[in-house]
Amino acid sequence: MLFRSIANRDFLHLYGPGSLWALAATFRVFGTQLWSERAFGLLQQVAIIGGLYALARHWGRTLATGCAVTAALVIMPFGLTALACVGGVGLAVTGLAVAVRALSSGDGRRARLGALLAGILLGLAVLFRLDLVVAVGLATASLCWWAAPDRRRRLLTGIAIGIAP
Repeated sequence: MLFRSIANRDFLHLYGPGSLWALAATFRVFGTQLWSERAFGLLQQVAIIGGLYALARHWGRTLATGCAVTAALVIMPFGLTALACVGGVGLAVTGLAVAVRALSSGDGRRARLGALLAGILLGLAVLFRLDLVVAVGLATASLCWWAAPDRRRRLLTGIAIGIAP
């Protein structure tokens, strides 16, 4: 039972330094406690569920809710452990949701800021899991295909900022 009460003992780290840095920052702020790791894990899962809801929201609340509930049921077996893969996917899905919203928005300043934020989230997703570079790259290429040049530039700048550390 002592094994389960040590924070970060069950943290699964496979790729990329971003997940370790984020968990270390969480421990720095909230202390190396089991509850802080579990809260970090919960935040990662909420990012996936919320990001999928936001992506599917375009097709209606019912479909978006169904996607979010399905994602929650799929993620629940992982528990509240802070996993690098869950964090990376959470950042990627949330980044895609922000990007789609920003790139389809009519408001110029707000859309450029949203594109920059989306790029940062997508870059951080790659920093969490390096193997997400394929998915993030394909998604970014498809987003850039139809995006306005200024928003495309902001999105790519954000990605560069996200992977810079």
